[in-house]
Amino acid sequence: MKPVYRRADRVSSEIREIVALVLSRFSAEPALGRLTILYVNLPDDLKVARIHYSVFPGEDPLYYGRLLTRHKGLIRKEVGKLLRMKWIPDIEFLPSPEIANSDSQSDFLVRQTDKNKKNTSSLMDELEGEQ
Repeated sequence: MKPVYRRADRVSSEIREIVALVLSRFSAEPALGRLTILYVNLPDDLKVARIHYSVFPGEDPLYYGRLLTRHKGLIRKEVGKLLRMKWIPDIEFLPSPEIANSDSQSDFLVRQTDKNKKNTSSLMDELEGEQ
């Protein structure tokens, strides 16, 4: 029996990687390179990608939210170039409420890394089963 692996999970993982890459290379606003893209929530209809981000402790997440909103069109255009989909989801940027201090941030990142590894391993199992 094939494992259940939603398309939305695969697309959200791709969007997360692409947005992180775009922000790290974005020269117009170097401050955006200091963001951490934590995860992307994408419903099954693939209409709206809610991208959750975190900032360093002591920095204002709303300031970064305004920067991201200002450059949302450019970021979405770059996602569209690299995603290889007919319809590109709309993008919303949300500061992650789950991170209050550095201890909870590292715990959260460990949980997200475990989740990403699980999704990747089930995809690899699925691909190996097709061969």
